[in-house]
Amino acid sequence: MSIAVVSTRKFYTIVKFLMLVIFFFVISTPVGFTKEDGMKKEDFQVSVDGQPVTFTMPPISKNGAWLVPLEPFAEELGLKVEYPEGSEMAVLCGGVESELCVPLQFQDNKEGAVKIDDVTYVEPTYISKTFGFEIYKASANHLEVIHPARLAPEFTLPDLQDTPRSLRDFRGKKTFLYVWGSW
Repeated sequence: MSIAVVSTRKFYTIVKFLMLVIFFFVISTPVGFTKEDGMKKEDFQVSVDGQPVTFTMPPISKNGAWLVPLEPFAEELGLKVEYPEGSEMAVLCGGVESELCVPLQFQDNKEGAVKIDDVTYVEPTYISKTFGFEIYKASANHLEVIHPARLAPEFTLPDLQDTPRSLRDFRGKKTFLYVWGSW
């Protein structure tokens, strides 16, 4: 009978160990949408000031980054796109605070543009940050671009524990402000 007890203990120990291994495997699996998970091009969404951007061609995934067609994205940001004749680049002009012109070389990295089948693709976060827009990753497949004029003004107030809290700490999160006074 003691052999059966020892075997049963070993069996339960092995089962617990296997359950622990499976548990850590599940936890370490990346959560969210990735190209490997079967995410389709149509699943990636970009919105500017709460309005979804409609693309003429679907976004593409290249080297782990999503690229979007330049013209419709630039139009939503209020930027002008020019293609200098005889050069392998696009020039974006516009901006939030001042007129800024940025050349984008046709190359294969985040700071440039990629031309595929006569469509120019760019990395949306790079373009948005360059021209002064705020960017929030709403989810694994949704990028939110916001014009700074549409953001609440910056301020810092103490919380109930008297710790200073800035509104910037809550950017990208749903925030409820409860303001009251004793006047």
